[in-house]
Amino acid sequence: MAVPAVAVLIVGAVAAWSAPQLWRGPGRPAAQVGSPSARPDDPAGGGGAPAPTTGSAPGPAAASPTVGSAAATASAAGPRATSTARGASPRTGPTAPTRSAAGAGVPGGSPARPIGVADPGLISATDAAQTSQIAAMKAVGITAVRLDARWDWVQYGGPASYDWNDLDRAVGNLRAAGLTVDLLVAGCPTWAAASDRSRSGACHPASAAQFGQWAGAVAGRFHPQGVRLYEIWNEPNQAASWGPSADAAAYAAILAAAYQAIKKVSADTVVLSGGLAPVTTEGGDVTGTTFLSSVYAHGGKGTFDAVGYHAYCYPALPDSFQSWSGWSQMAGTSPSLRSVMAANGDSGKQIWITEAGAPTAGPRGVGEQAQAQTISQAVAGAASASWVGGLFLYTWRDAGTDAGDSEDWFGLMTKAGASKPAMAALQRSIAGSWT
Repeated sequence: MAVPAVAVLIVGAVAAWSAPQLWRGPGRPAAQVGSPSARPDDPAGGGGAPAPTTGSAPGPAAASPTVGSAAATASAAGPRATSTARGASPRTGPTAPTRSAAGAGVPGGSPARPIGVADPGLISATDAAQTSQIAAMKAVGITAVRLDARWDWVQYGGPASYDWNDLDRAVGNLRAAGLTVDLLVAGCPTWAAASDRSRSGACHPASAAQFGQWAGAVAGRFHPQGVRLYEIWNEPNQAASWGPSADAAAYAAILAAAYQAIKKVSADTVVLSGGLAPVTTEGGDVTGTTFLSSVYAHGGKGTFDAVGYHAYCYPALPDSFQSWSGWSQMAGTSPSLRSVMAANGDSGKQIWITEAGAPTAGPRGVGEQAQAQTISQAVAGAASASWVGGLFLYTWRDAGTDAGDSEDWFGLMTKAGASKPAMAALQRSIAGSWT
């Protein structure tokens, strides 16, 4: 779909737009088919990882003696965060979040309603950088981080090989600091992939049962560290994340396998369906409402505790109803995600916003002030909706400085480390409205 080339958008002037591209892009999975050195989200541009530990069991990790020390936490660079999400229209005012059999609350002492960032780059940072960043996140009120637990990063060496080092370190640092972790269980190594792929290289598992074993290994390793939240795949309704086209039946199969394997580890876990992208049905992509309906039709009921969603809606603001807006499509459109859930007997379950945000520059950039305004409305809107289980903003830091690529500009701070206005907006919003 062609996207208008607009450098800076006045957010109120959206009437002329027709179903703009709302989501961040194909996301993490597209290029991950080999070792961790291929990670597109590595802020250093790759560089590899330690050699795989062949045959090591996927059991609980040993605690790092240096992770989360008081000295490391005290070395934080200070608050540097911001984020985005939005409040659905119409809003009915603040309400207490629902914590019931729907499973949306995070058990085990974690905040019932996490607010955090989706940060795929954190796993590649040094220990010192991780602890500094985590302390800065906490300083602005962040309570959770969405972290990639990619199959192709851990078992890139084959089915008998496990390289948990990077994931162990990141999870250890986050949990030592008391943050909730949403592990995004996704990715597929070449040896386990189906033969059909998207043009971008995205691939999906050939065997749902084999993917379920991977999900169980992740939960078995990190549940003892207090990780209770697991999200199954990223944007499965988008061809660039699944390849060669979205397939609700195949996704429903891996979701069921993963759910069963994770719940076998512990019933107190919370399993989210993969965050759906707010795309239109074309080019192998399927709208979120249609895809979710199809997942239900293929036996999806009872295979997730809450629905994951990516509520991108730029250039509009969260408080502005637009039929194409990812935020509006959660509850304000017909059909909406909420209406699909209700039609399938899941009105008691929540939606977790596992990505939301807006780029400040690039062809689709909205500018720094509009990003800050989006964040303020997002936090307030999510806080007022009892059916929102948690909010994760994309992302902590700009990925680059390419003026021709909006993907580089979603950060709450610049690539050089300077806070954008959205950081202060986020801190004020969390303090003022998050519950």
